[in-house]
This record gives sequence, C-alpha cells and structure tokens, in this order.
Amino acid sequence: MTEEIETNTLDIFCNQCNLRTIARVVATHIKTTPVNPNEAFTDPADTPYYVSEYAIALCSKCETVFLVESKFYEIPGEVCAPQGVSVLYPSDRNVSTGGMPETASRAYVSATRSYQVGLYEPCVIMCRKCIEALCQELGAKKGNLKERLGTLQKSGHIDQKLLTWADELRLIGNDAAHDLDLVIEQVDALNALAACRT
Repeated sequence: MTEEIETNTLDIFCNQCNLRTIARVVATHIKTTPVNPNEAFTDPADTPYYVSEYAIALCSKCETVFLVESKFYEIPGEVCAPQGVSVLYPSDRNVSTGGMPETASRAYVSATRSYQVGLYEPCVIMCRKCIEALCQELGAKKGNLKERLGTLQKSGHIDQKLLTWADELRLIGNDAAHDLDLVIEQVDALNALAACRT
C-alpha cells in the first residue's frame, strides 16, 4: 500500500495522478495506547504499547492530500514491530457498484480496473459497454445504441441531460474502438467513468 522511504516522504499510489509517486510529509501525530492500561502505571519502560503514527502528506505531482496511519507494537528501548500501514484518506481503490445490474457492474469494474493500470482506451470502451448493459436492463433492446438511448429518454428512464452524457460516452467509445489515430487521454477515461457513475 505505502512504503516509507525517508522520514519526510512516503512512496504511495496517487489516484488523481493514477501512478505511484512520492508524497512529502507535512505533518505527523503519534498516539500511544498501553496494551494493558493497568500496566501503564507500573514501570513505563517495560510497558508494551500500541503506537499509531498519523502522517499528512502531499503528492509531489498534483498535491493531493493523503492521511496515512502506520501502526506499531512497541516496548520502549526493546521492541518496535510494525503492524501495518493504511491510507485513511482518500478512500481506497475498491470499486463500489451497489445498485447496478450485474451486467453493467461487470463492465464498470473492468473499466475502473483498466483506468487504474493506465489503460485508458479499454477503459472508455468498457464504459460504453456499461451504457449498453444499462439499455439492455431497462428494456431498450432494439436498434443501435443511439436509438436505444433515445428510447430510454422517450420512456422517461433518463432525462435530456443524461441522454446528452450517455450519447457523448457512446461517441468517445466508438472513436476509441474504431479510430486508429485517436489517442485516449487520462482525462477522457476519467470523464467516461464519471458519466457511468451518474
């Protein structure tokens, strides 16, 4: 997940840049909790503690903010055993598809995973497939995708704004699949994912 390089930087994956980067630590806070609170009042040097170190860090490329927690088990002067590192903010990269039909969910997860590894063209194509799946699920099964989107709008399943977004996604998906000279950029893929979530 993250790996500490120096005391003032973290090696971390930035969702905004969509790559692994170095984040500069700008603030830290350490919280210690005795493993057994009753032992804390005996000899503090022999008392085992759970230690949580929180770091606020900024991506060196886009300045996205991260809140990272590093956990340790520690007996002062004797043992300091790492217990794991987790990014508390921004949220992890798990894909939420709650409420989506299974066919659309599969396409959306594939699109998101393509985006996460920098495959922007397949991401856009899978976003278009997600729109195709939604048309199928909502009963618009006849005609090409443009006609099926029009059917959904006429039946009241989508409004004019959603029709416009879906049609733009249809067009960029077509271009990604058929235009050999077209280069799909990260922003195109990100916009396509956003349109699918709408």
